Amino acid sequence: MNRRFRSLACIPVLALGLMCLPVVATAGAVADEIRAILPPASQSDTVPKGRAGLKSAVLMPRMYALRDFEPAWSNPKSAQSLFSELRRGLDQGFRADDFNLSQLSDLQTAAKTGDPRAVAAFDVAATDAAVRLVHHVVFGKVDPSDLDSDWNFSEPVIENDPAKVLGDYLDGEGFDALMRRIDIKTAQYTMLIDALHRYQEIAADGGWPKVPDETVLKPGAVDPAIAVLRQRLAREGALNEGQVLPVPDAGSEVEPGWIYDSRLEADVKVFQARHGLEADGAVGPKTFVSLNRPVQDRVNQIRLSLERGRWLLRDEDEEFILVNIAGARTYLVKSDGTLWTTRSITGSEYRKTPVFRDEIKYMEFNPTWTVPASIFRKDKLSRIRKDPGYLARNNYVVRTRDGKTVSASSVNWNAGNPGVTLVQRPGPDNALGLVKFMFPNKYNVYMHDTNDRSLFDRNERHLSSGCVRVEYPFELANLLMEGDPDWSTARMQSILDSGKTTRINLPRPMPVLLTYWTAWAEGGVVHFREDPYGRDAAVLAELDR
Repeated sequence: MNRRFRSLACIPVLALGLMCLPVVATAGAVADEIRAILPPASQSDTVPKGRAGLKSAVLMPRMYALRDFEPAWSNPKSAQSLFSELRRGLDQGFRADDFNLSQLSDLQTAAKTGDPRAVAAFDVAATDAAVRLVHHVVFGKVDPSDLDSDWNFSEPVIENDPAKVLGDYLDGEGFDALMRRIDIKTAQYTMLIDALHRYQEIAADGGWPKVPDETVLKPGAVDPAIAVLRQRLAREGALNEGQVLPVPDAGSEVEPGWIYDSRLEADVKVFQARHGLEADGAVGPKTFVSLNRPVQDRVNQIRLSLERGRWLLRDEDEEFILVNIAGARTYLVKSDGTLWTTRSITGSEYRKTPVFRDEIKYMEFNPTWTVPASIFRKDKLSRIRKDPGYLARNNYVVRTRDGKTVSASSVNWNAGNPGVTLVQRPGPDNALGLVKFMFPNKYNVYMHDTNDRSLFDRNERHLSSGCVRVEYPFELANLLMEGDPDWSTARMQSILDSGKTTRINLPRPMPVLLTYWTAWAEGGVVHFREDPYGRDAAVLAELDR
């Protein structure tokens, strides 16, 4: 907002303190005032693309120039529609300050006097708020490339001149029709909006109590803190409705709510599973941390997921695979809206799975595994030095830099850099399992099977060296091959039984989105994680800026 525009927010209705009748604005007078407020429109015929074309400073002068600076919001229904859509923006996690909503309301009140300057000030402020809302819904308020130099997700393509499109809608179907056109309609985004509403209501009602964490609470325990635990779960709607409390013995001084009974245990286990904790029913340190996070923290996590959704979820008709790194889950979203999901294992804090977009082009059955140089130096070399039989027992071959296979005994393993590469042969003990899903990329990251399925039973599954392990890889393989008349489960089994490394091209490339969500909705329930890579704070700071 330029200096002239800011000053217009304070225009007095009665000039110089004189008593006078309100000025009735004429279209020409208002147009002159709007022209005075705005900087000159660019004379270039080139319409800026992407985010730049939806910046207020770029779009507004163009739009008003196209309409000869006539007001855009003079129809009361238009203004009503704008405020309604801005409130819907708040439902999606934006803040009132993002649209100068309080000031906008004051300007609208002033404009009702008919003063041309006040009418112009409101009109320009209304357009500015509308442009900001459109920009934030289409692209997200935060530019992810500012936070991640490797960000490679494509932005929505704007084919037409945004200034003309906005003006046409304001003069035609209305602003609400434009917003219906650009709304994100995927089920995940809609469920997150509903979740945000629920948690904001909890916050407005005072939040939830802090559960005393001096003692581990276990089934069968009797403790006043258990009554607070019940209240805490009930405030989130995570306690069984109509739960019957135990009846104490005659003469007992124990309150019924102090007893940790089987129903409470079941509720705690559900809570733990939703928060990525070991669902053992015992309320210990990690469960206390999740229970006692302020409700506003959960509100912000949902807001962050909605913002990340705006970056990613606009292609609702496209089939794609989405890996939630923070949640250690993988989803295949079908074009008809159906969803297939499986547990995954993603990178550890020290070997993070990167966030990026690519396409799975082929699968490799009975794969070999070439050990990355970093894993060779940090993990394998010390094992080989301690255990000469490690390589043979785990089916590794040793190759020189030119690809020649040599005997392990010919290598000086005590050297700082032995100058060789390890390749693990195909087989059930191969670290990649029996199939990998390939989308060649600079990170050398892909999705694959595993030789240790017990790890999927863990609730905290940030355990890999960066790649994504999939719990049910053969189900995923069949889904990816749908539409290929020559593919069948029997053919896949025949390839696996051969033991030979076999490449199978997909009938069509499948987009894969490696993303990071610490809150998401699944099966009508909100799940939270404790930000394993510490990425939420930077995005939240920009979202609240």
